[in-house]
Amino acid sequence: MLKDIDVGTCVHLLSRIDDEALDKFWKEISAGKSPIIDSQGNMGYSLLSDEDILFIRNDFTATNYEYFELVFGDLFLPDTVQELLLKDKVLLLMVYRKSTQDLLLSELRTDVKFMLDLPHGEYFFFVFLLDAEAESFLSSIAHAVGFPSRMHLNSPELEAFYLKHPVDIWEFVDPSPIEIQRGGPFYINMIMVNIKQIPGCSLLFSELLKGDESTPPL
Repeated sequence: MLKDIDVGTCVHLLSRIDDEALDKFWKEISAGKSPIIDSQGNMGYSLLSDEDILFIRNDFTATNYEYFELVFGDLFLPDTVQELLLKDKVLLLMVYRKSTQDLLLSELRTDVKFMLDLPHGEYFFFVFLLDAEAESFLSSIAHAVGFPSRMHLNSPELEAFYLKHPVDIWEFVDPSPIEIQRGGPFYINMIMVNIKQIPGCSLLFSELLKGDESTPPL
């Protein structure tokens, strides 16, 4: 299932980031510093605004003439994911820009919405719930993965449907790339899925990193 929606390919792109940079990123997470890292290994940190929105500064390479749009994001955490949210878990947002193959990885918080400032283009968005107490980033266990939702997260219909038919949560998932263009701001609703509901998916994050050599570039 993960291969079919290209998340494995996106995770595979982490192999471009220097091991030392990934180790530093992981240590900053353990220290509670809300770090951000891009595909060149550049490090930054998120800021919490007065409106309690987590601003994720992006390091996507953009030319001077490119236009940017604000992108706001929120998470829907169904019961099967909420029960996993213990103190030893961490949420990571992965954003991939299709045209330039730039990658951004940032820690998220469950109690606040997030915001990015992105240049125009097509993007894939994923969220991962990992073990925060693992010795390294790639040795952590993935417990849940999030995808953009087809509908607003605060919809009573979504909550009611999930409670009655939890295995059909995929009906609300939209794996397509999202085009960020003139006319923002944009709103991305991410829905988390317990990884046990994904047939044949490995739990070890480093195995996702290997990707599929036969998978073409996004």
